[in-house]
Parts: sequence; structure tokens; C-alpha cells
Amino acid sequence: MKVKSVLLFVGALSLASAVCAQELAIPRFVSFRRSDVNLRTGPGNRYPIKFVYRMKNYPVEVIDEYELWRQIREVDGTVGWVHRRMLSSGRFAVVTEDTALRRDIETSAPPVAFVQKGALGKLEACEVDSCRLSFLFNDKEYTGWLNKEDFYGAYSRETFR
Repeated sequence: MKVKSVLLFVGALSLASAVCAQELAIPRFVSFRRSDVNLRTGPGNRYPIKFVYRMKNYPVEVIDEYELWRQIREVDGTVGWVHRRMLSSGRFAVVTEDTALRRDIETSAPPVAFVQKGALGKLEACEVDSCRLSFLFNDKEYTGWLNKEDFYGAYSRETFR
């Protein structure tokens, strides 16, 4: 009896270790947890800082992982490494073209507001071609739909609620 229970316990630990060791999907979108994020040339503090980001919630794409470091790509194609503590699973998007934020998912829907290139919005839901986002401007929140081609932060066929 004792041998079986020990084997079951060891088996359960092995399974738990395998689940913990399993990494999240690559590539994937994440955002900056803080407003001071160092982009490094390699995966470690010994590598030089390439750039310092000063925008919390800025969306980036994780394209590789090495221990505690994540290689990211941003909207303009810049690639570098950041520590995983600097990243959040919160989903945000940066607008890449001046466009209208629509009242609903239909492309013919009336605009709620107009958003400029560079605006940062929170992704709330995504359907096949469009996503629902919210933007904060002058202490007022605007929520509506944008086509995926008008922002960076979601994959072309990705859906979520």
C-alpha cells in the first residue's frame, strides 16, 4: 500500500511539473505592466539597453522565450528582450491608422468617435474581423468597434470575449 501511494504521489508531482513547465503559446500578444520598460539586445541584464519604453499597457508580441526573458516585437517591427516581470497578459491595442470607432460590429455602423494613429485602447472582445475596444480621452470613455487592420494588438483570425 505504501509503495502505491508513493508512486501515485510522485506521478502527480510529475504531472504538475509538466503543466507548470508548459509555456504559453508563441507568438502571443501581451502588454507592458509598467511605464518604464527596458528593451535589451539579449536575454539578460548584462546585455545593453536598446530602448526604454515609457508607456504602460503598450501592446507587444512575444515571439520567443529564454528562461525569465521574453523576446518581443512591437508595432514598428522593433525586436528585443524584456524581463517577464515587465509584461502583463492584459490586452491592449495601438491604432495604426486614423479611423472611426463604430457603434457596433457592422462596418456601416455610425461612429462613436474618431481615433488617431497612436491612440492606445483596451481590447474587450474580438470577432473574426473586428474587435471591441475602449479608449479614454479627457476623462471620458469611448467604446466601439474597429477593424483589425486598423490597430496592432490582435491576430487576424483571433477571437475572444
